[in-house]
Amino acid sequence: METARLNRLLQTALKAAAEGSAVLLRHLSHQNNRLVIRSKRDGSPVSAVDLESHEVIQGILAPHSIPIISEEGTLPPFIERANWPLFWLVDPLDGTQSYIDHRKGFAINIALCDKTGPILGIVADPLSDRIFAGTKIKSPFTVSLSNLNESQPIVPLAATRPYRLVTSWNETLSKEELLPPSLNADAFRMEAVSGALKFCLLATGEADVHARSASYMEWDCAAGDGILRSMGIAVRNRTTGQPLRYNSMSLRVGDLYASRLQDPSI
Repeated sequence: METARLNRLLQTALKAAAEGSAVLLRHLSHQNNRLVIRSKRDGSPVSAVDLESHEVIQGILAPHSIPIISEEGTLPPFIERANWPLFWLVDPLDGTQSYIDHRKGFAINIALCDKTGPILGIVADPLSDRIFAGTKIKSPFTVSLSNLNESQPIVPLAATRPYRLVTSWNETLSKEELLPPSLNADAFRMEAVSGALKFCLLATGEADVHARSASYMEWDCAAGDGILRSMGIAVRNRTTGQPLRYNSMSLRVGDLYASRLQDPSI
């Protein structure tokens, strides 16, 4: 993809993330018993805010005529989408339960993918007034929700012991099981962090490794993967060591691993 087009798509995605974040913050400040919440077939919650954020984001992305795979959208059959050369992966509210409970950790995820994986990744953290972003031609940076034109490059902190391993709240494996044998588990402390913000902590150097054994959906992962790829770190399968691929039949990824430390096993 030519540089000019990717930059235009980046600006559109930043605007979509900012507008979606405005929806989340507006409802959060007025949240009351009228918030409509139901359970999906997998038992996870979805609210009217998820759906409103989806509509806003979709409306901004749609004019580019690139197919959109959104957690709250209509999914075309695999035979139709299998050969898409380019597509968006969107989670309009990553961490619905955190949002409902007024806890930090919810975000908006937007990724642009081609056959190789994410070439653009955006994770918006409304509560911190920050959007994390990166593309295959632009190193990771942050912008304010209220000022998308002034970006700040992300300069990662130096890695120091004890290293920080971040994973999901429902992780069942120990740090010894999650880390490859080439890394000394005693040099790590393990901490649960909500949602896609784990990838952002890796990008800033506030975490050193992200790993999880359970599977989850591609729209939960692709945006963070895109940010890390912009700085030369791919999210990989823990078993095969191969970078994750997207737009599968199930739209699920799992057993993932990303590290900013030297790891001879990969």
